[in-house]
Amino acid sequence: MARYEDIFLPDEFYYDSKDHLWAKLEGGSGSTGHLVRVGLDVFGQKAAGTAAYVKLLPAGKTVAKGRSFGSLEAGKYIGPLKAPVSGKIVEVNQEVIDNPRYVNTDPYGKGWFVIIEPNNLAEDLKDLVQEATNVQKWLEKEYKEYKEKGLFAEK
Repeated sequence: MARYEDIFLPDEFYYDSKDHLWAKLEGGSGSTGHLVRVGLDVFGQKAAGTAAYVKLLPAGKTVAKGRSFGSLEAGKYIGPLKAPVSGKIVEVNQEVIDNPRYVNTDPYGKGWFVIIEPNNLAEDLKDLVQEATNVQKWLEKEYKEYKEKGLFAEK
């Protein structure tokens, strides 16, 4: 697990280095044999602040990598949630819509947003950060940049 200051990023996830969303591969019946669960990493939720509202596209909608699958309103961020992979949304987390604070209190558990059945997984994963050494290096660099710019939300 990558750790730096008060941020932790589990090794089994892929991370979008720009939007701070995580992608976790899970078993599935799609053409790739995988489904991708998507959520906001601890780094992203620390920068965004306390989540107040989550809006997500419904199951059945197709999303392109880098395009919005929903939106988040939080203390220091109001804006789109961008898909780390392309594909069809097969499940939406109603719990996080009903209780957006899960984004902050349980980001790798109850705080997930959607599950996507990917249509170009191998290609999409190339752009995401993964493996302990790459994640650790990226985390430390990103943390220092955010801290210098004062981009972390105050508690």
